[in-house]
Amino acid sequence: MSRAALVVRNTTWNLLGALLPVPVALLCIPLLIGGLGVERFGVLGVAWMLLGYFGMFDFGLAQSTTRFVSARVAAGVQGEVRALALASTILHAALGGIGGVLLALLAPWLAASVFNLPPQLLGETRTALYWLAASIPAIVLTAAWRGVLEGLQRFDIVNLIRIPAGIVNYAGPVIALYFGSGLPLVVAVIVVARFVVMSAYGLACRAAMPGGDGSRVRRADLVALVSYGGWLTATNLVNPLIIAADRFIIAASVSVAAVAFYVTPYEIITKAWILSASLLAALFPVFSGMAATDPGALRTACRSAVVYLLAMAVPLIVVLLASADLLLAWWLGPEFRDGSAGVARLLALGILVNIVAQVPLTALNAMGRAGVTTVIAVLELPLYVAAIWYAAARYGITGVAAVWALRAVLDAVVLFSAAHLLVPADAAAGGARRFRWGLALTLGGFLAAAWWLPYGLPKDAAARLGMLALLLAALLAWEWRVLLGRDDRAHFKALCSRLLTSQA
Repeated sequence: MSRAALVVRNTTWNLLGALLPVPVALLCIPLLIGGLGVERFGVLGVAWMLLGYFGMFDFGLAQSTTRFVSARVAAGVQGEVRALALASTILHAALGGIGGVLLALLAPWLAASVFNLPPQLLGETRTALYWLAASIPAIVLTAAWRGVLEGLQRFDIVNLIRIPAGIVNYAGPVIALYFGSGLPLVVAVIVVARFVVMSAYGLACRAAMPGGDGSRVRRADLVALVSYGGWLTATNLVNPLIIAADRFIIAASVSVAAVAFYVTPYEIITKAWILSASLLAALFPVFSGMAATDPGALRTACRSAVVYLLAMAVPLIVVLLASADLLLAWWLGPEFRDGSAGVARLLALGILVNIVAQVPLTALNAMGRAGVTTVIAVLELPLYVAAIWYAAARYGITGVAAVWALRAVLDAVVLFSAAHLLVPADAAAGGARRFRWGLALTLGGFLAAAWWLPYGLPKDAAARLGMLALLLAALLAWEWRVLLGRDDRAHFKALCSRLLTSQA
């Protein structure tokens, strides 16, 4: 299978694995809000955030595992993969145990002092946090075994497990509501599901493993995994803190009820990360090979990745900017429309910029320049936390969303600047650079028109949706004829064809 075909196949599986649980989330979130109440749902939003954070509590070892497994397979030494997987498992198990103990020790303090909780929720929240602490080893070990499978290019297996796991993450708590509306029971269902998912990944990893000696841990494997993951360690600790800071600060400085109005649009809009995560997970090993053999091609590949992501993401963001208030009113009622529409629109702009910024981030990591991305994240964190704290206290959740979007823009500017300096230029760079401003201005015009629609037609929903349809038609036609080149259109058709075939 060619490199392009392999990327298309793996991206297709990643998209299916991420997209199929989304309708379940849309159905289950209103049921959870109604069953738990706004304040308990706010705590559940924090619980989801903690699960996501500790899913990255692997000090860069999961990505390191993927890199070294794929390198061993490419070098024809598959027999060493078992020993490498065993070393990764031991390191991840140790980290998972440490993370679980830390969260258990912090649980009373978080419930009593950090979250702005009503007294009747203190006990429930503390117990829910203990349940989350028990799940940390399972979450971290899952990352290890998923890293092995991705290194073996078994994205099909990864996503066949990921789809039911994503569904249970939302459907499980709804099922738990039939047995009571307490937070500990709801969170316990999620935790038990995480252990089931871990077991599934473990069995799949064992079945997919090539032959070889995996009975002993080799010191060289441990050193290689830890050395490559060194800079990624700091990144994987700081980036989740940046992602999680908004909900922690809202819970502490505003209220846990405000978290519900913030986390509801956040949980749905950030699903757009599916686009960048699906494509760039498949491209990371390709970028790594290019960085070693043909750095000029890496810049060209990055440019193509940016174009693909813009082509997929901008229409989605245009819809959200133009109709977030209408969608929230239809989905959750006027209370969430009034409380969350502004947040949704600001987050939508920020997520578009952040999706595109994942390309230079991935390229720098593939080149072994993770230290650059780590320094950027470390410098951002204190400034971002201070800005969010001020915005939350003064402007509430809308201010927090504005700071989140602004940070995404500044982060993208720095990452693209770093990549421009560090990734070698290619022959096509000059022409592409002259045309880039025209593309950016045109895309900005479409986004500005979508932003204006709710203000220009605040009451007339039918007229607004009609204008949105015309705007989308013009945008899609421009993307197909101008934004995408001939090769881009061919690859894009192949990706859509595989998606349709997979769903047929």
